Amino acid sequence: MSERRIELVRGDITRLAVDAIVNAANTSLLGGGGVDGAIHRAAGPELVAECRTLGGCRTGQAKITRGYRLPARHVIHTVGPVWNGGRHGEEGLLASCYRSSLELARAHGLRTIAFPAISCGIYGYPIAEACAVALRTISAFLAEDPAIERVVLVCFDAAVHDAYAASLAEPAPAASVTARERMLGCLLGSVVGDALGVPVEFRSREQLSADPVTGVRGHGTYDQPPGTWSDDSSLLLATADSLSHNGYDPPDMMARFLTWLQGQAYTPHGKVFDVGIATRSAILRHAQGAPADAWGGRDERDNGNGSLMRIAPLSLFTRALSPAEIVRCSMEVSGLTHAHPRSQLCCAYFSLLLPLALLGWPLERAMSQASRHLAPFVPEAERGPLARILDGSVVAAPVREIRGSGYVVHCLEASLWCAANQPSYERAVLAAINLGEDTDTTAAVTGALTGAMYGQRAIPEAWLRALASREYVEGVCERLVDRIDEEMPRR
Repeated sequence: MSERRIELVRGDITRLAVDAIVNAANTSLLGGGGVDGAIHRAAGPELVAECRTLGGCRTGQAKITRGYRLPARHVIHTVGPVWNGGRHGEEGLLASCYRSSLELARAHGLRTIAFPAISCGIYGYPIAEACAVALRTISAFLAEDPAIERVVLVCFDAAVHDAYAASLAEPAPAASVTARERMLGCLLGSVVGDALGVPVEFRSREQLSADPVTGVRGHGTYDQPPGTWSDDSSLLLATADSLSHNGYDPPDMMARFLTWLQGQAYTPHGKVFDVGIATRSAILRHAQGAPADAWGGRDERDNGNGSLMRIAPLSLFTRALSPAEIVRCSMEVSGLTHAHPRSQLCCAYFSLLLPLALLGWPLERAMSQASRHLAPFVPEAERGPLARILDGSVVAAPVREIRGSGYVVHCLEASLWCAANQPSYERAVLAAINLGEDTDTTAAVTGALTGAMYGQRAIPEAWLRALASREYVEGVCERLVDRIDEEMPRR
């Protein structure tokens, strides 16, 4: 995991013998107060002489020099943003400081780098928020690139050290998170992940490596306001609404999908702006009176992630049933739109996995148990495509082997990989988005899994605040959880 390559220390950055230390510089690069002045004094006059040849540096960018009299071989100079209330692009500029510095280190073959807390001094950036941006950006970079072996976060004072320590702390013990919090975390976590991924859907990994998502954005691919969720959440909410009102009733679910496609319900702003080809075709077959067994596509090309993205409500609703019943229900509900065995089995696996996450099981142990329960239902033809999921090896795969595409196997593999290799809901969802391609769905499925693992409180409040139609979304999710709580004694 990338966090094992991040080290937190209290001390003087000018004394570290690393490949590069980062200087929180001003735009002139000619020295100043705080860490900037300390680095220039320790490096000697040769440093400012070289800096005069660089032509300054823009906010958010970085330039590299030799280290001269410092123990570090190089100094990477970056200019942080001045805090101006947070509404003037400060977060993106601060993230760019860390990313640009890491990119320079990589370009020069450097393997160890030390950062101060950029913009936390006279530039006035709130410490906790600045530390969160730093960790998100560094973690995303390390998850993509193994070249940097160690990142040292150097804290001159206790406030910065404590803020970093809190962010790096282990998640709360499983016993402190209730089943209700985990179920709400699962549902809301999926919608929030979807909304964060919508603006960058279809962007490549290379594009997102240059401009990674670190929080809520707006517009982008579909020109939608910040917090807008897509068809992934619309169909998840329709499924949840059906279960809370009618119990297990697949035809009712499909009727609600049609209501959504017609723009009458389950949308963030009253209109449908995205729908998968296989899902649209299946819903239209239903609308035209085709029998239920003809709705979902059965061709191998119909193995998109359109049923996996909406299966979480059913996974919660059936969690107290036997494994065989969970598999049967999941495959039937997947088959409403995606009836190929591969899509159905991915949904069944997810529905076997989520109940164990709700119990606080470690992910890899839960994956092993889900695979064991699914094994009797997997035909020989599907063992190859599902191999890395069934044997659990996907979590140890290098990032270059993980795809964020719309193929159902890629989506499930990526979600498992992000959940296993990141220590929190927040970081797993950001890692899922920054894989590129089908960013909203990968983040939605990852959000459902890690929301169940860590609970509702693990979802950043700023992300929830930005969610379109938040009260409506929370109402649908709470009604389903209420129904599940009521049903449990009878199951």
